Amino acid sequence: MNILIFNCGSSSQGFTVFHQNGGSEPDIAAFGKARNVATLTKSAACLDWTINDISGSIEADFSTHRLAAEKILEVLQTNGVRIDAVGHRFVNGGPYFKKSALLDEEALAKLRECLPLAPIHNPNSYSVIEVCLEKLPGIPQYAIFDTAFHSQMAPEHTAYAIPQSDAQKYGWHKIGFHGLSYQYVSRRAAELMNKPLDQVKLIMCHLGTGGSSVCAFQNGHSVDTSMGYSPVAGLVMSTRCGDLDPEIVLDMVRKGMTPDQASDYLNKKCGMIGLSSFSSNLGEVIRAAEQGNKECELAFHVYVNRLRGYIGNFLYQMNGADALVFTDDAGVKFSKMREAVCTDADFMGIQLDRAANRAYGMKGEACISAPESRIQIWVIPTNEELTIYNEIMESKK
Repeated sequence: MNILIFNCGSSSQGFTVFHQNGGSEPDIAAFGKARNVATLTKSAACLDWTINDISGSIEADFSTHRLAAEKILEVLQTNGVRIDAVGHRFVNGGPYFKKSALLDEEALAKLRECLPLAPIHNPNSYSVIEVCLEKLPGIPQYAIFDTAFHSQMAPEHTAYAIPQSDAQKYGWHKIGFHGLSYQYVSRRAAELMNKPLDQVKLIMCHLGTGGSSVCAFQNGHSVDTSMGYSPVAGLVMSTRCGDLDPEIVLDMVRKGMTPDQASDYLNKKCGMIGLSSFSSNLGEVIRAAEQGNKECELAFHVYVNRLRGYIGNFLYQMNGADALVFTDDAGVKFSKMREAVCTDADFMGIQLDRAANRAYGMKGEACISAPESRIQIWVIPTNEELTIYNEIMESKK
């Protein structure tokens, strides 16, 4: 059995085909990622893929996630990869989905009601589901939800300071995202540190090319996270503003923006691209800053400052941590960002081994903290696709 996993990010379209041959662990028949999808960057959009140890790269029009998914299915078909089931990452399942779901007509209708809850991710994921319904008719499809991971957060971490009658009526509370990544990384970190999952305290930084967040993890579940009711809250991201005085949003409306225009502005025109006026890509911003671009230098410092603030907040909430973990594309790739985040944090027990940090080669897992650091610092590439696969196999039992 071959199970195709689609991991739809805000600026990427990852995929993996797992082959279940009856063993405890699946084989990987194919994998790859479409990069710079529907985003503002100086780099060309491309699809990198590997199928049975043969690799290729294609530059194409990936102005939408639908186009990226169509190209991925075309590459798989051309190379003779059979698909027996499909799993989709779906960011926000709203009030309808607390666990993975087989996508029948009723589930699809509920997914459509969730589209506004994550305006960058949910519509893109749904468009990929539509492509699969068209190109792979009769093949069972599943949705697996990021929001489920944070469902055990306590009310003091999820409640906003608004009338609770309104909060309950409209669902205005912190939800949290990137749960599939945190589910994988927390388990892997506990294994690497030789600690039981329910006895490890982690601060995990999921830093993507699109969305980013931080999660405090204790007693086997999420304690708090930087994203909120929507993925626009929290850290500075590629095109999302992160935390913002709500009065600014009201002023946008007073000055003539419609709510939909304001949402588009906050989700697609702010963050790194808004601060730098140059690129939404952190790596491109870092390089431009090193060459003297002052707006990019500001963007980098604001990015780092916001991230340090959340790490400090969560360390205080949990009375310390066993490890600080960097994951996803930006967390894995950019040693300069990790160094800036971890510098001058000795009093909190965070001491970076700068040589180990700079030597990390963006592959595998590595501890990059100094020997005397009370809190270990890890780089752990995430594997949301394996988490989705495991959820599908569990739901089929």
